[in-house]
Amino acid sequence: MQNETQYIQQDTIDLRELFSILKKRKKLIGVMTGLLTLLAIVYAFVLAKPVYEVKTMIEIGQIDAKPIDNFNNIQQKLSYEYKVNVKGKKIKFPRVKAISAPKKSDNIISLLIHSNNNEEWIQYIQTVIDKIQKQYQEKTDAYTSNQKELIALTQEDIRSNREDLIHMKKELANYSQKIVSLKSEYAALAGIYALQIGQKQTDLQALKKYISRLKSKEQKLKLSTTYLMMKPTRIIGGDRNIGLCCKTKEKTHCRRCIHHRSDTICLSGISEWDKEGRRL
Repeated sequence: MQNETQYIQQDTIDLRELFSILKKRKKLIGVMTGLLTLLAIVYAFVLAKPVYEVKTMIEIGQIDAKPIDNFNNIQQKLSYEYKVNVKGKKIKFPRVKAISAPKKSDNIISLLIHSNNNEEWIQYIQTVIDKIQKQYQEKTDAYTSNQKELIALTQEDIRSNREDLIHMKKELANYSQKIVSLKSEYAALAGIYALQIGQKQTDLQALKKYISRLKSKEQKLKLSTTYLMMKPTRIIGGDRNIGLCCKTKEKTHCRRCIHHRSDTICLSGISEWDKEGRRL
């Protein structure tokens, strides 16, 4: 029992002694606290580089008014190319942080990009767009070439059928002239010519309709290679809301690019100001 009491007494913390030690070391504690605070301030305002987060909406290029590829395929290719969500490896800025797609959309992707400044991400996003276009350039060129061949074949078909139409009209005029020149005793022959004229007129109308369909086909083929049906991959916008700084959690007004209509949010806790003293 005596041993247990002695053990408890030895294990008891003497608060007076503790406060006495802290009081003796208060200068050292103050110096260390001030030094750490100073180092934090130097890092935050001198050493740390501002990091910008940009959420950009990109419309995927189209062929025949349809996306050149589905979102999953494009996401996989971009994720592999730009090492999105790769763990255990530090990736230099600028970089693609995340790839997503708006709901009920099959031709728009959203890219979350981190960069050191506003100009850097503008150049970087253009390289991403160029990469997408280059990947699908062969497919686009093949489609365009095929459509041009179909247009040429259709135009040749129209030309050929127009020549047949002219020849058929001449035959009708010839039969009509023969009927007029026949004498009354050749009534039977005139009847044969009349039947042939009727058949030729039927064929003539069918040929006109066919040429009309060919012209319509030609117009559709030409339309298929215009901007309405073949759109390049392009930036269509980004978030326009006020964002939150990732460290201070304070609202920071987005720095907008007037050309691309996308926003950047300072992630480092360091505010930037324009020449007129307004916060960016």
